Amino acid sequence: MKYIGHFMRINVLTKENIKNQLFFFSKESLHNAVMHSKCGITIPSKEVRTKNIPKNDINIFNSFSPLLCIYKKANCKLVNVNDSFIWNEEKFKKEINITGNILMTLSLLELTEYLNTFRRIDDKKYALSSFYLSLAKAQLDFYTSNFRNKDGVFVDKLDLSDNITEDFKFEEKDKGFNLGDQAFVMAAFYKYYMLSPSKSNEDYKSFASDILAMFTEFKEELYEAPYNQFPKLCLGIYMYYSYSKDTEALKLLIDLLDFAEEKHQPTFLNFTEKNLTDSCLFFINYFLIYKSTGLSKFKELSDKISTKLIELYDPETGIFLKVSEKKELVYYCDEIMLYLTALILLSEENNTDDLDMAIVDIYKTVLINSGIISSWPEAPFLDDAERYKNFSMEESDFLEDHNFRMESIATPETCQLAPVFIKSVLYNKRKSTFLQNKLSFDSSKNMFINFIVISLFPKK
Repeated sequence: MKYIGHFMRINVLTKENIKNQLFFFSKESLHNAVMHSKCGITIPSKEVRTKNIPKNDINIFNSFSPLLCIYKKANCKLVNVNDSFIWNEEKFKKEINITGNILMTLSLLELTEYLNTFRRIDDKKYALSSFYLSLAKAQLDFYTSNFRNKDGVFVDKLDLSDNITEDFKFEEKDKGFNLGDQAFVMAAFYKYYMLSPSKSNEDYKSFASDILAMFTEFKEELYEAPYNQFPKLCLGIYMYYSYSKDTEALKLLIDLLDFAEEKHQPTFLNFTEKNLTDSCLFFINYFLIYKSTGLSKFKELSDKISTKLIELYDPETGIFLKVSEKKELVYYCDEIMLYLTALILLSEENNTDDLDMAIVDIYKTVLINSGIISSWPEAPFLDDAERYKNFSMEESDFLEDHNFRMESIATPETCQLAPVFIKSVLYNKRKSTFLQNKLSFDSSKNMFINFIVISLFPKK
């Protein structure tokens, strides 16, 4: 039974509603891509060894086609096959991007932790946590076997596999590698070790420690990382530290962020149309390290960036205006979400009515009304524990639809679009209107958004 009825709808949107909606969307969008899209190399569900699945739910889990890895691009327009709407395999770009894949796995591990809280509350959700954990292990093992170069570094590859022989064949896309990817790999392997109930998985902890040792040994070379790799490198190391509390990781992170202040501060404080994403990420890094260490110099840096970020907000239009002379601006889904995330994190520290108003305006105008979200899953059923505060199932704790979705966005079944962020939208400054771009799904951008929301927003 679904919740219906206009008489209970509330039009006032709050920051808490927004955080709840984004968490619900990211959780469900990730589940749809991983379990139903077949946008990548899949594994039969029965090969994902897991316990705690109720016997009456085994067939449900066996109906999934979970991903071992996800392809770089697709089209989110669903096609009708045998009265079922599925992703269009002809639109898949068979490129394996490490960023999107490792963040997909990290997001699954973060959700494993969340779903573990449903033990003795909801057997199916608790079983899904075990399934996600086993799937994450299979993914990490698959990446390790197939997506490293001769030096052992994780790199992007092209899928040249033969569907007839079912033999895997991958080819390096180029000879370069991304340092941020290696840092997120380090975090993912340690996170799996943390959640795994088996003591035989010490190898995953050791693998993560080996990557940290490599970073420490070649620290001087990290200083020379390209500007656009630097903030993700720092964020990946921070996530590893947040899981492990490894003091060597903290020392390395502080060194890197100190270096970034000296070398990159003029760039991340001088916003351009192209570097807004990096500036938001630098803010998030400095904000998180300040919250972890209490070092005032990092608060000063995060304050400097946030002041510049807030200046971009235009209360008359309800959007943030990118610095550009062009008549039309391209807004990418990841930069929109990073800008919004930066304001939300800032508001947790310095809550003001003006900042909350800006968050609501940008959420409604740039994220919801722009068309950058293709569709939005239905809110949970009334008998779902997630519909209640603390999963209490008490009527007094009932959470209404606006804690899960915006009704202005159609459901996947209604509009026949997968629930994802499309890559970008266009904004016409003269008309103050957004125009939806192609219905393109970029897995790297989507998985990064999912990871940011699922890991940084409180999972309530």
